[in-house]
Amino acid sequence: MLIKETNLYNAAIAHYQAQRLEALSSLEIFFNNPVAVADHSNFLDEIKKWTTTLAEAEENIHVLKKNFS
Repeated sequence: MLIKETNLYNAAIAHYQAQRLEALSSLEIFFNNPVAVADHSNFLDEIKKWTTTLAEAEENIHVLKKNFS
């Protein structure tokens, strides 16, 4: 189903793009500068959490674009 891009569609895409960027930024910090996040005691749990967030955001963007643009 193709639709004309609307403000609501664009807002949904922007929301998931922001989630994706937040996840990427967090993962970059964990991988490149873990000292910056010393208050986190379980790095692996945080990495898994942000990886899941990244995957879900990318999948949601893909689904919206595939079905509505």
